[in-house]
This record gives sequence, C-alpha cells and structure tokens, in this order.
Amino acid sequence: MEFTATEEIEMRTWFEKLQRMAAATAFAEMGEWQTARGIMEESDKRSTARDVERKSQPKTRLRERSYHV
Repeated sequence: MEFTATEEIEMRTWFEKLQRMAAATAFAEMGEWQTARGIMEESDKRSTARDVERKSQPKTRLRERSYHV
C-alpha cells in the first residue's frame, strides 16, 4: 500500500505524538509529574510552531494548461 507524502507526514506526526504521550505516561507512573508535564507542554509548543510555519508558507498556484489547437 502506498501513501501520499501528506499522509506519510501525518502518520509520522501521530507516531511522534504517541511516543511523547507514552514517555510522559512512564514518567507520571514513576511519580515524576513535573517531567511528564514538561514533555506534554513541549509537544504542544512543537505542534503550534509547525502549524504556524505551515500557514506562513506562500501557496504557489499552478498555471493552467493551455492547449493550442
């Protein structure tokens, strides 16, 4: 099964979020609440920065094809 570039990025992003949540959970289970909160807050900052970066990129418009008869 092949995925588009956008789908691959989205899956990679979800996987990274899952890894951070698992790490935060492990720290929380050990009683390290501040570390767990820090991991989750860091992930929120990263995702917000990515969203801003994506929105600020100029969108290029493809030229329409012109067919000469």
